[in-house]
Amino acid sequence: MAGRDLIPNAVEELLRYEAPSPIQARFVTRDAEWYGRTVPAASKIALLTGSAGRDERHYPEPDRFDVGRRFDRQVSFGYGIHFCLGASLARLEGKVVLDEMLRRFPEWTVDEQAVRLVTTSTVRGPSHVPIEV
Repeated sequence: MAGRDLIPNAVEELLRYEAPSPIQARFVTRDAEWYGRTVPAASKIALLTGSAGRDERHYPEPDRFDVGRRFDRQVSFGYGIHFCLGASLARLEGKVVLDEMLRRFPEWTVDEQAVRLVTTSTVRGPSHVPIEV
C-alpha cells in the first residue's frame, strides 16, 4: 500500500507534534547558564518537551503536521541519562498500530471535533478518537 514507508517518520512526527510527556521536572546539580542567565545549583527546573517540539528555531512551520519532516534529533523521550528506557518499545508500538490500521482500514477519517484528550498535567494524548471507515 502506498505511503506505508512513511510510517516510521509519521511516528517521529506524532511524537514531535504531540509529545506524550510534555513536561518533566529536574533538580539542577550545579550552576548552569542558559541563554545568558544563571540557574543556581539545587534549583528546580521544568523542561517543556511539548514546547520544544514546536520550536520554530528547529522545526520550520512547527504547528503543521508533516510526515515527511526530516529529523536529526528530538526530545520527546528526554535526552542523555534521562532518556526514556521504553522509547524503542513505544516507537515500535506506534509503527505496528499505524501499519495494522492502514492494512485493515486503508481509508478512514477522524471526527476531530469529538476527539477527547486525557486531562493530566504530565501525560498528553487522546482518550477518545472516533473514526469512520
